[in-house]
Amino acid sequence: MQRSDDNPFIISAPPATDQGLGRPISESDPSTDPKQRIQSMVDSSEIFLLIKGTPQMPQCGFSAKTVAIIETLGVPYQTFDILSDESIRTVAKDFSAWPTFPQIYFKGEFIGGNDILTEMYDAGELREMVLGSGA
Repeated sequence: MQRSDDNPFIISAPPATDQGLGRPISESDPSTDPKQRIQSMVDSSEIFLLIKGTPQMPQCGFSAKTVAIIETLGVPYQTFDILSDESIRTVAKDFSAWPTFPQIYFKGEFIGGNDILTEMYDAGELREMVLGSGA
């Protein structure tokens, strides 16, 4: 990513060493049933996001906002780029009973999409849920 001083059209850019707390998951066996793969991914991290793109390069505004909100909590999380696998993208909608992305999971439980995450963040509920009442 270019620095803002290299290009006047880029308003801000994270430092080159700032990779954030999110780690994209790369799967080793895409031949496994997509529902099982999703369950395995959701179980892999306390906070798991199905997003478009990666935390370092989200491919839609809602995914970018979701990553930004989770990053403010300062906790590690994992993601999967649903644009990289059509079977995951299709099955994930039924898995969560939620038709859009991003999809946010906490401790294996589906929380919702960006709109719900934003409301929870604004109300302070997200911070309390993830970090506890001492946050």
